[in-house]
Amino acid sequence: MMMGDAIKLLKEKMAGHIDARDTERATLLSWPNAKIEVDGDPHPYESGKLVFADYLQEQELEVTFDVLEPSPSVLKGKMIIPSPLQVGDRLLVSRMTGQRYYVLGKGR
Repeated sequence: MMMGDAIKLLKEKMAGHIDARDTERATLLSWPNAKIEVDGDPHPYESGKLVFADYLQEQELEVTFDVLEPSPSVLKGKMIIPSPLQVGDRLLVSRMTGQRYYVLGKGR
């Protein structure tokens, strides 16, 4: 067996596998007032027990545009990048101390 075949076989066996033992799957029940249901847990977790990765949260950016036509001017403002999360999304979460969860990202 060639090394490439062995790597391909390993990738096929690992497809969909979560590699960290403390990582679990959950479902997003509400957003932006977050509530998740972790697979196998009887009760959902409310926003006070959740920490979300920065890239999953709405982001506000200060922007400056240099406009040349019809006359030179500078426009300043804010750009809002919405969160990619939607109710019903499957999530990858990691258990933290104090019955809290860190939401790592979206799962399949």
